[in-house]
Amino acid sequence: MAHGVFGAEDGVSVQTLLAEPLLHGTVVGGESGLGNTVVWCLPLSEVDAAAAPAAGRLPDDLAGIAVHVGAGRLAVGEGAHALVTDLAKRGAAAVIAWPARGREATREGGRTVGLETAARAADAASLPVVAVSCEADFRRTSQLVATKVLAQTTHVLEYGARVHRILGEVFAHGSGLSAMARTMSQLSRTPVMVLGLTGEILAQADVTRPRGGLPDQQGLGRVVTEALAAHQHERAEGAASGYGSGTHSHARTMDVELAEGPMRAVVAPVTVAGDAYGAVLLLERVWPPERHDLAQHTVIAEHGATLAGSELLRQHSVHEAEERARDDFVDTLLHGRFTDQHELAARARHYRFDPQARFAVFVATSAGLRSGRTPDNHRANDALRSLRMARSDDLLTLTALIGPMIVVVRQLPTPSSEQGTTLAERESRTSFGKHIRRTLRDRLGDDVRVAHGRGGKGASGVAESYREARSAATLTQQVGGSKVCGYDDLRVFAAIQEVASSAPGRSFAAEVLEPLRRADGQTGNLEEIVLAYIAESGNLNAAARRLHLHRNTMLYKLERASRALQMDVRISETQFMVWLAHHIDTLGSVEAALDNELSPPT
Repeated sequence: MAHGVFGAEDGVSVQTLLAEPLLHGTVVGGESGLGNTVVWCLPLSEVDAAAAPAAGRLPDDLAGIAVHVGAGRLAVGEGAHALVTDLAKRGAAAVIAWPARGREATREGGRTVGLETAARAADAASLPVVAVSCEADFRRTSQLVATKVLAQTTHVLEYGARVHRILGEVFAHGSGLSAMARTMSQLSRTPVMVLGLTGEILAQADVTRPRGGLPDQQGLGRVVTEALAAHQHERAEGAASGYGSGTHSHARTMDVELAEGPMRAVVAPVTVAGDAYGAVLLLERVWPPERHDLAQHTVIAEHGATLAGSELLRQHSVHEAEERARDDFVDTLLHGRFTDQHELAARARHYRFDPQARFAVFVATSAGLRSGRTPDNHRANDALRSLRMARSDDLLTLTALIGPMIVVVRQLPTPSSEQGTTLAERESRTSFGKHIRRTLRDRLGDDVRVAHGRGGKGASGVAESYREARSAATLTQQVGGSKVCGYDDLRVFAAIQEVASSAPGRSFAAEVLEPLRRADGQTGNLEEIVLAYIAESGNLNAAARRLHLHRNTMLYKLERASRALQMDVRISETQFMVWLAHHIDTLGSVEAALDNELSPPT
């Protein structure tokens, strides 16, 4: 929850102004508002003129304004009460009651004579009303306020320039985010963290604990999300109001959850040209801190966020280039499109790919990966990042987003003995497939499916495993299967792979299935009828229920199918022939589609 926006202090408090000799006077009422910030001084005549078109008057059009009023206007009973109340509603910071020369205010019984009504209204509205001497006319008072505010602004600007110079030197030396976080911690004497978009800690420093780091953090992703949401709101308001582009984002205080308990922090979003990259966070170990300290911490956070944005943009560009190169290597590896063994060896060394090791390929699919809409693209990229960050061992894992799929090339562990190679590899593939689905399910939904091919050696093994994984992914969608499925789990298809790719196999499937398909007409899909009958082990009633047909209708269609096949479908041999032909046809269609996709372009 944000608790306020603290930019550079561009005003002075009423209490500070009253310390000046010119404004030594009597606080008539509203002492609870002496901490109000004053940025300018206006006479009542200008305030009244600005308020003339009452319908267009804003509730806070006098924010930070000290209104210079003739004491006579505040000595008129109900008029004084209405004036003070109206100024308070409009956000005025203070009212300075100035008498004509020789008519200074006097006090009796703890109250200023003639200003009792104004005092009661000031107390009710927490608006300080100060009775000053006749020397404090508007010209002198406005000059004093302007001088104090400009002096304060100059002080803040000088401090901001000093902070920017110090952090800029660190940035110019290319020391990175860690050195920048350490410098910010030295300037603020507070713990400092630089967070990424998902709340991950990119850099941290704490000069108050020189021998130990920060405790484990919780909920930092929420802090980043809220800070960036507030930044977007500020941009929208700035653009709508016409005051600038709204690209600058102030720091703000927010609650953060630490392992040692909740704390407050000054948080500044890290943005470059409106694009979010993370946040800079300064932890406040004491709350509330001194006003001056909080202002300094705000300046440090904002300037640190500006420079951190440049560093994060550079890192992001390098990271994107590395990702593109890795995706290109994975794509070439999957399709076996290396120009020669020298190219393979050179690129394999860069990515620590061992041509002698065994690898398996995993293909993850989900509706969230097929949409193509911008929000879904962000979800897909987030899922890909989470999968890359979820590595639990040192085995090589290459991950890429290829079309509507997340593809993972996974090195298989070396078995302890030759006899256990097949079983160990299968258990390893199944376990890693479940790990992929658990990781992606939280971001893409429960419809995530993971298919994987069998293990293979080197680059050629990767290409063959990828083909098997794609086949398994398509087949499980067509014939049904578990959410995590391997090619060798589809034993029938694996066994008939060579038959399905041969001319005799394709001819057999066509001879069996074509009569059923030609005889469909308007009476329904006879192939579907026979397959349902086979799936229910020849149980006529169960097959009818499965297809939502009457028993007599089901019996009639089976008879038509038998005439089309010129064989009785109630005989087990006929059922096996139809079942085998269907599987050969299904696998042949999948293999043909993959051949068309995976073949090198001509």
